[in-house]
Amino acid sequence: MAEEDRLFQLTGVASGYGKVPVLHGVDLEVQAGEIVGILGHNGMGKSTLLKTSMGFLPVDAGSIRYRGTDITRFSPHERARLGIAYVPQGRGIFPQLSVRENLRFAYMDNGQGDEAESMARILTEFPRLERLLDRDGGALSGGEQQLLALARSLMSDPEFLLLDEPTEGIQPSIIEEIAETLLQLRRARGLSILLVEQNFDFIADLSDRVLVLERGRISGELTRADLLDKAKVDSFLGFGAARSTRAAIPTRTTAASQKPVRPAASGKMPPAPAAAPPLPSFSVITMTVKRPTLSQMRNMADRFGMSLSDEDLREYSEIMEPYIQCYDRLDALPDYLPEVRYPRSPGYRPSPAENPLNAWYYKTNIKGAMDGPLRDKKIVLKDTVCLAGVPMMNGSSIMEGYTPEIDATIVTRILDAGAIIVGKSHCENLCLSGGSHTNATGPVHNPWKHGYMAGGSSSGSAALVATGEVDMAIAGDQGGSIRIPSSNCGVYGMKPTHGLVPYSGVMPVEQTIDHVGPITNNVADNALFLEVLAGEDGLDPRQYAPKVYRYTEAIGKGCRGLRIGVLKEGFGRPESEPDVDAKVRAAAERFVSLGAMVSEVSVPEHYLAGDAWVAITVEGLQDLMMHGNTAGTNYAGLYHPSMIDHFANWRSRADELSHSLKTCMFIGEHFQTQYRGRYYGKAQNLMRMVRRKYKEALKQYDLLLMPTLPMKAQKIPGPDATLQEYVTRAFEMVGNTSAFNSGHFPAMSIPCGLSEGLPIGMMLVADDYCEMTIYQAAHAFEQSGDWRSF
Repeated sequence: MAEEDRLFQLTGVASGYGKVPVLHGVDLEVQAGEIVGILGHNGMGKSTLLKTSMGFLPVDAGSIRYRGTDITRFSPHERARLGIAYVPQGRGIFPQLSVRENLRFAYMDNGQGDEAESMARILTEFPRLERLLDRDGGALSGGEQQLLALARSLMSDPEFLLLDEPTEGIQPSIIEEIAETLLQLRRARGLSILLVEQNFDFIADLSDRVLVLERGRISGELTRADLLDKAKVDSFLGFGAARSTRAAIPTRTTAASQKPVRPAASGKMPPAPAAAPPLPSFSVITMTVKRPTLSQMRNMADRFGMSLSDEDLREYSEIMEPYIQCYDRLDALPDYLPEVRYPRSPGYRPSPAENPLNAWYYKTNIKGAMDGPLRDKKIVLKDTVCLAGVPMMNGSSIMEGYTPEIDATIVTRILDAGAIIVGKSHCENLCLSGGSHTNATGPVHNPWKHGYMAGGSSSGSAALVATGEVDMAIAGDQGGSIRIPSSNCGVYGMKPTHGLVPYSGVMPVEQTIDHVGPITNNVADNALFLEVLAGEDGLDPRQYAPKVYRYTEAIGKGCRGLRIGVLKEGFGRPESEPDVDAKVRAAAERFVSLGAMVSEVSVPEHYLAGDAWVAITVEGLQDLMMHGNTAGTNYAGLYHPSMIDHFANWRSRADELSHSLKTCMFIGEHFQTQYRGRYYGKAQNLMRMVRRKYKEALKQYDLLLMPTLPMKAQKIPGPDATLQEYVTRAFEMVGNTSAFNSGHFPAMSIPCGLSEGLPIGMMLVADDYCEMTIYQAAHAFEQSGDWRSF
C-alpha cells in the first residue's frame, strides 16, 4: 500500500479497561476511500477497538497513526480536529436536546463552511431529519436516532468515520436507508469508514473487506471475492458472530463493488418428507440459520450414544429440514422485549480518583418521572441488572463489552417512582463470592477500613450506600449477597421473600435461590424502596402470587409484644468470632428493653440447610448459568437472547473465570455427570423439610435472630494469595445467610455494633411475606440509639 493511500493504521495495539486486557496486538489498515468491516462475537473487543481508535481508551502497547501522524496519545478532541468522527454503539445522542440542538452541538469549523452551510448540507444528505428538527432526540424512533447520530458525526466534515453497530435494534427498512446513505456519503464526501457490525448482509454489502476479530485479535479476513463465495460465506456465518435480517434474496448491486452480491445463505427448501407432521404452510425464502453438517450430526449422535450410519444421518438431516425452517422464520422476526420508556445516555466509567473503593462500574444520570415516592432519590444498581444502553459486566471480563437493550422490570419501577439512577455498582465475578476480591477490575474495599472486604457479591452497592454517595441501592442475593455486604459495611439490606421482587432482566445464578432487593442507610428508606419494587410482573417464573403490603406502615409501631427467637445454631459455629456473637447477643438483650419477648430456640436442621444449599447452588448454576448461558429452558418468562449470546463466549475464555466459580463448576459438573443430578433432587427435597422446621419455629416466634455473619470483614487477599486462600475468603462467611436462600423466608441484616473498627450485622428472619414484621422490629432497634456506640 502506498503511503499516501494509507489513511489509518493500528500496529500491535493492546488496550482494555484498567487491569482487564481486551485487545492483544491488533494490526489493521484502512485506505483512503475504503470501507473496512469488523465482525465478531459479542465480547471479542469490537467496541473496545473503536473506543481505542478514537482515544477514549488508552493504548497499553503499539501505536495508532492517521495520515502518517502518530496519534497514539492524542485526546478524542484532538483526533476529531484531524478529521476522525465516531458514532458509538447506542448512538450517544442527547435525548433532552432537539435534533437541531444535537446537530449544532457537533459543529466544528474545519473550513467547510459556516454552521448554517453545514446544517443545510446535512439536511440534504439526511432529508428525513428536516421535519424532526424541533423534536427532542429522546422522542425519536431507534432508526431516527441512528440517522441523527450519523448526521451529527458529519457536522465537522470528517474524512474518517468509526461506526459501531449502526443496525442494532433497527427496523429493516431503516437499515436499507442507512446503507444507501453511507454509500452516498462515500461517493459524495470520499468518506472512509471502519465499521463494526453483526448484520452480515449489511456489512458485506458495504465493505471492501471484512476482518474477523476473535478474543481481541484479528484472526481472518474476507475479501470482496470471498464475500461472493457461498462456501466461505457459510463458513463465516457458522463462526457464530453474524446475523442476517434480509427477508428475501434478490440479487443486488452495491456501490461498494458494482457487482452482484450473493446473500449470506440461500437455496431452495427441499420438500418435506411425506411422513412429517403438518407444519405452517408459508414458505421460507432465506435460509438464515446454519444447518448441521454431517460431521456435526456424527458428533451429536456420538454424544447421544446412538449407532447410526452416514446414510442414516443424511436421512435424519432431510427429515429435520422443515422443522429447521421454523428457526428461519423465527430468525426473520423482531424479538418481543419490554419497552424502554425513559431516555438516557450511556454514562461513563469513573476514574480511580472518583472511585477510591472501586465500588462504581459506570456512572449515569437517568431521570425518572417528575414525581413519585422516590422523587430525586439517587439509586445505584448492582451490575447484574439490565439498564438499556449502559454497559454491564457482572464483575467478569467475559461480560465486559456487553450492553443490554432492555430495562429490568425493577428499573422501570424505580424510574416510574421518580428516582434518578446514578450508575451501576461493581459486584463479584459472576456473583460467586461472599468476599469482595473477585471482580475482574480489582477488589472493592470496605468503606470503614481500606484493605478489608466490603463483602459480596453486591459489594459496590453496600459500599456506596455506606459512604452516602447514593441514597439507595439494588442488590442481589443467592447465598447472602445482599446481607453479607450490608453486614460488612454497616447498612440495612433486605433479602425479600423469594419472588416478591421480580427478577426479570437481572442476570441469574439459579432460579430457586435468586433474590433481588434493597440496601439503604436506614429502615424507613428500605421499607419505602421495597414498596416500589415488590409485586408480580408476569415475566418472572420465580413469582407465585406474591403478597404485597404497604411496608412503610410498619415504621414507628415499636416492637412491644413481638416474640423473638434467638437461633442457637446461628452462634458458636466453628468459624464464629467471639466478639461478633457477643455483639449480636447484646442486641438481642436490647430488644428485651424495647418490650419484645426474647428467648433461645433451636432448629438443628439449620446446619443441614447449608449442606443442601451447596448442592442446589453448584449443580443448579452449572445447569442454568453455565450450560444454559444464563437462561436455561423449561419456563415461561422473559428471556434475553443478546445476553445468552454474549455469555456463551465463556467456553472459549474459561481461563478468565474466577477461582471461586471454577471450584463450583468442578463440583457441580462432577455430581451432575457422575450421579445424574440425584443429589440436587435430594437436596431440594430435604430443603422442604428444613423449611417446615423453620416454619414450626416461626409459629412460636414472630422473628428468628442470629448473627448475619459469624465473622467481621476479613482482609482482602493479596496478589500473591494462594488458590486456597482466595476460595476460602469467598465462601467462609455464608453459614447463616445461605440457609435462607432456598426458601421463601425474608431476612434482613441490621447493623448492631462495631468491633476493631468494623461493623457487625444482626439478621432477623420472618415467615413468608412477613417483611413488615422485620421492618417493625428493625426500626424500633434503629431508633433505640446509634448502633455504632452499642
